[in-house]
Amino acid sequence: MMGSPKVLVVDDEPLIHSAIRRVLRRDFDIVEKTSAEEAVAELGDDLASFDVVLLDVNMPGVPDGVDLFRRIEQLEPRPAVIFMTGDPHIAKVLPRTTRARCLAKPFGGAALREAIAEILEAQES
Repeated sequence: MMGSPKVLVVDDEPLIHSAIRRVLRRDFDIVEKTSAEEAVAELGDDLASFDVVLLDVNMPGVPDGVDLFRRIEQLEPRPAVIFMTGDPHIAKVLPRTTRARCLAKPFGGAALREAIAEILEAQES
């Protein structure tokens, strides 16, 4: 992999953006969007250029996080998705229905780095 892995953060909460940026900025190239709509409108097919997408499940607007996930699933190459949610029920169910990782908010920096590291290792093998 050339350069730093590219991470897209899509979340409507500014606090989540700043926490993720603080944890990842040294090792990753981070792009931030505040809604799924913004991500689709501004990135379009460039969504496929990311290694990992950190995606909030519940965001205002259409498309929402799950809609964006469905769109990402159609891409080639397909970035890995890690969902983020404050709903413990969704955090349990979503990985079973999507086969994507899900971090329950609030999550710590170590859990975030570990989830990304596991995904990047799996992509390389």
